[in-house]
Amino acid sequence: MPILQPVPLADYTSRIFQAAGVPKMTADLVGQSLVAANLAGHDSHGVIRIMQYLRQIDEGELRPQATPEIERETAVMALLNGHRCFGQLGAKVAIETGINKARENAVATVGLKHSGHVGRLGEWVGLAAEAGLIALAYANGGRSSGLVAPFGGAERRMGTNPIAVAIPLENRAPLLLDFATSAVAEGKVRVALNSGKPIPEGWALDKTGAPTMNPADLYDGGMLLPAAGHKGYSLALLSDFLGGILTGAGGPGLPGSILGNGVLFVALNIEAFRPLADFFADGTHITDRIKATKPASGFDEVLLPGEPEARSAQARQEDGIPLDEITWSQIVEVARKLSVADIA
Repeated sequence: MPILQPVPLADYTSRIFQAAGVPKMTADLVGQSLVAANLAGHDSHGVIRIMQYLRQIDEGELRPQATPEIERETAVMALLNGHRCFGQLGAKVAIETGINKARENAVATVGLKHSGHVGRLGEWVGLAAEAGLIALAYANGGRSSGLVAPFGGAERRMGTNPIAVAIPLENRAPLLLDFATSAVAEGKVRVALNSGKPIPEGWALDKTGAPTMNPADLYDGGMLLPAAGHKGYSLALLSDFLGGILTGAGGPGLPGSILGNGVLFVALNIEAFRPLADFFADGTHITDRIKATKPASGFDEVLLPGEPEARSAQARQEDGIPLDEITWSQIVEVARKLSVADIA
């Protein structure tokens, strides 16, 4: 199994996209974002996406030179049209717009439509937490048919529709929630497929509606299941309405929808509600109390949301990022086709 160092891998990824016509600034951002997902342990949103993005460029679903622009704006909201830009670029501009508006006006809501896949949603709300704000995000997928069956159904109707929240803490990494409303992100099935491993029971159905543990079945007309039954299904609908319909990004079955993400970001300025020191003090009390919980059988400790990713990032910064042979060979193959020099 190849082990790659983060900085050379991010540079290699950027050079691949530059060779495909992506401006260096955007290519660097995408490369760093994908590798950051690998560092966090979310390989489903890491460099495995290189081939997907290149294919979308070839098919016109992504426009390498596109940049987002504000289509509507008030003091406390903005709506950005990505014009099929890279989702990482659209999401970064959107959350930075929300941060600036919330600092001035206590709260802000920013919608992003017509962008590509935004990558790991938690990365963007995490930027707000690093700036001392709370942020929430609701994203929908723009696939024409969807990929996820509703609770009780056996047909594709929804996207994986992730939700993310980041809350700053004092002397700790931010509290970070980031999860698909489906049983699993589609990219995790792709990782299993490339690794030659079965998927757990309860993740997917095949095209006949029968439970399957074969990851290939998802790409042969199968479907993912919602997380936690009716609860994940309900949250997925919420993301379709907020990230898709409210922003105008569209969604499964709606005419004009494009393959990508529609996202609604909400930013909250803590100091507009109460002194930041008091918020941090209460947050420390709650998190310390949670961390002091006696672990259940089979567990060493109770982890806060975001702790597994922070520990993974620290370990992979030191030890490197492992990639399966198939994914790495695919990346090297497309790089050489684009005449990109091998990784340093």
